[in-house]
Amino acid sequence: MADDTIEAVKVVHIFGIRKFYGLRNANPGHTGADILVESPTTLTLPDVEAVVFERNFIQTAVCELRFPTLVEFETQPPTLLQKALRKDYPYYEPGQAVTVRPATVDREARYLFKSRKKDWTVSFKSYAIALETSRYTSFEEFLMRFRRLLEKSQSLLDTDFFTRIGLRYVDAIPIEDDNLSGWVRDDLVPPLIKGVYGTVDQCIQEVRGFTEVGRYTFKHGTLAKTQDGFKIYNLDFDFYEENVQLDGVLPLLEQFNQLSFRFFHWAIGPKALERLGQETVTHVRK
Repeated sequence: MADDTIEAVKVVHIFGIRKFYGLRNANPGHTGADILVESPTTLTLPDVEAVVFERNFIQTAVCELRFPTLVEFETQPPTLLQKALRKDYPYYEPGQAVTVRPATVDREARYLFKSRKKDWTVSFKSYAIALETSRYTSFEEFLMRFRRLLEKSQSLLDTDFFTRIGLRYVDAIPIEDDNLSGWVRDDLVPPLIKGVYGTVDQCIQEVRGFTEVGRYTFKHGTLAKTQDGFKIYNLDFDFYEENVQLDGVLPLLEQFNQLSFRFFHWAIGPKALERLGQETVTHVRK
């Protein structure tokens, strides 16, 4: 073989996700990581009918748009945005977002606008605006609120593209019988089900990859307990893409939502499916 070829390339499916296996590079200057970037395989999920359940496990749903930095809002509050959002989000909370890094602490201005019941929040920074809710009912409602936010903030943002857009769902599944098997897909967590680790206080796993319309990060693991004492297993789905034109935002969010529902449906077990209740065929997530 020529020096710049890759030997022993094989693709396998692990947990429904296509991955490269057994890559060996004959050229030390051309790594396996380079090949993955050049020709990434994508997330593969079974097709499922879109439905709405009687209940959902969604703890948080958030959509964020990032844009080229508006320097003035690094030091000044977005007064015009506050006026535009006041009827829908009357509570205004200025503050700082703090990021702790090794040997440094970064602080940046952040402005929150909350709904009357404080279950919907708009977050604004000099380079990002986001909509978040702790009371998710349907994607239809979420998209309606997001579209309205985009309309009211578009003139302030003054951009025809976004550097990054993302849609994220965090599902909190209560393990009501203290037996993880059947609540999430068994082959996601075989060591936990088999007790390999013994008593586990916390276990978090992360997968990053590609989809046909962007990228994703999938985190899952045990994090906390409910007030009733049930263990919680979190499923965290984050779909995103960079450099998106303004007119492509809403269609892409709908695609992200469909992928998220398929991923969620694949990741849960029969106990969780039963707990969600009766299904109604629709075109929105849960």
